[in-house]
Amino acid sequence: MPTALLAVALAGLLWFATGFVREALYFSDPAHQQQDLALWMSPRYVGKSWDLPPEVIVQTMELDPDHAQPTLREVTEHLGISLEELQARIEAAKAEEEARRAAHHGEGDHGAGDQND
Repeated sequence: MPTALLAVALAGLLWFATGFVREALYFSDPAHQQQDLALWMSPRYVGKSWDLPPEVIVQTMELDPDHAQPTLREVTEHLGISLEELQARIEAAKAEEEARRAAHHGEGDHGAGDQND
């Protein structure tokens, strides 16, 4: 029994590890980074492509936090906006996120020249 349980656990680990590596390789390809939005995409896909945290996607697309994965067609219809307007929102969110990350990395970042001898 313990051997069977270990085999099931290892199979599950392998399944999730394979998915993680596959996704990491897919979105590390420059062709899949910051892709222009398309109606078939899901909010999760956009978040991965644009390197935006889920909470930024939820806020930008005005989704319920527990949303199912609609397509961007459904998102734009719900918001009453065009895909181009949603693209502009995503681009603005990306710029804000990059500025936030830059400010965060700048906090407490002291170079060697800042030390007093």
